[in-house]
Amino acid sequence: MVRRFLSAWLFACLLVFAQVVSAADLDAVKNISAKYYAHAQEVAKHFVELRTYSDHGIHHAALVAVKSQEAADAIEAANFGNVYYSSIDRRELEIAAYMHDTGMDGGAFKTYADGNALRKDHSLNSAIHVLENREAIAALGVNVDSVALDCMGHSKSCSGVRDLTSHEQWTDCFNRIDAAVELYNKKFPAAQIYFDKSTWTTGETYSNGVYKFNRETLAQSAATIAALRLGDANREAAQFPYTQGGETIEVDFDSYVTPAKDWHAEIAKAKIFIVDSKGTRTSLLTQGVDTAGFGRMYMSGEGNLSMSCEFNPETQNLREVFEIHHGKSFPLSTQNCIEERLGELDTMKKFPVEAHIKILGDYSKLDKKKISRMYSRYCRDAQRKHRFPVTFEI
Repeated sequence: MVRRFLSAWLFACLLVFAQVVSAADLDAVKNISAKYYAHAQEVAKHFVELRTYSDHGIHHAALVAVKSQEAADAIEAANFGNVYYSSIDRRELEIAAYMHDTGMDGGAFKTYADGNALRKDHSLNSAIHVLENREAIAALGVNVDSVALDCMGHSKSCSGVRDLTSHEQWTDCFNRIDAAVELYNKKFPAAQIYFDKSTWTTGETYSNGVYKFNRETLAQSAATIAALRLGDANREAAQFPYTQGGETIEVDFDSYVTPAKDWHAEIAKAKIFIVDSKGTRTSLLTQGVDTAGFGRMYMSGEGNLSMSCEFNPETQNLREVFEIHHGKSFPLSTQNCIEERLGELDTMKKFPVEAHIKILGDYSKLDKKKISRMYSRYCRDAQRKHRFPVTFEI
């Protein structure tokens, strides 16, 4: 029943995608990316660190393709002549959304000792996969190097670009792609690839080694990558509750510990299971499955959220909206997952942003008072930390 619903939902997503990319081009993008995502699912089964990692496969990519367009709408509506962010090529954005996590397969030119190391390189590997398919992606009518940069930049931590207006960070990002291309070509001399930076820079640098950038083209990439980052962050975990290895996630939202001093204590007894294709259920409390607890934190927190991006006509800001389905459940884990998303807004320096939390459901007066107190405190702290408005309603 759940899978039928998800299939229908994804089909609706693909119809939206087809409004920008034709049916034939959509098939081409899916064919290019599908082999990498299939391989990534098999790779995940061999790394214990990836067993509880949320799905970053082909279905996730379809969700991101839709959510990133939503974010692009908000970015363009809130962007009033900002020199740091420019117009977004919607076709490029959608193709990048389909390719952005292909590097979760580990690529072909490096080996990884563990899943965490692979995950840290996944956006770089995704960029390399785009360059490997230069001819096929160019045939879709986009700048291949721009798509590669989008894939590299979609992760603020993997790319190192935590400030989309920083020329220093962009320089380091470009240099990392160049280094990866060089390493790839040394391993595969018969299958040479290249990354052309001329869209953004002639290669000239200042005395400190920072590239002299074309502001307009860098602004276009900054806006596109911002949309991709928000689209990626706003994926609906509750609508597609699967792991990177293809197991199903089950969360008991009544199994949190309260009061708890931190999210580690909150998830200490969480009844969260992953179910394989044979129906075998494995508790994340099983020794060696989720030792650090991050799987339980993300599965409970992300599964408790729906997220969207919109333009707020009153403030003229881009607004990130968080809907919390279970106001009492796993509040610290939920807030930690919200923090992850606020971190994406943090990278949009010199852009007008805000965040708003909606707590859904009916509660007793006592519960409503407790929830309001908790989220009022959280919003106050978050606003102080992130330096943009963070509000809530229940």
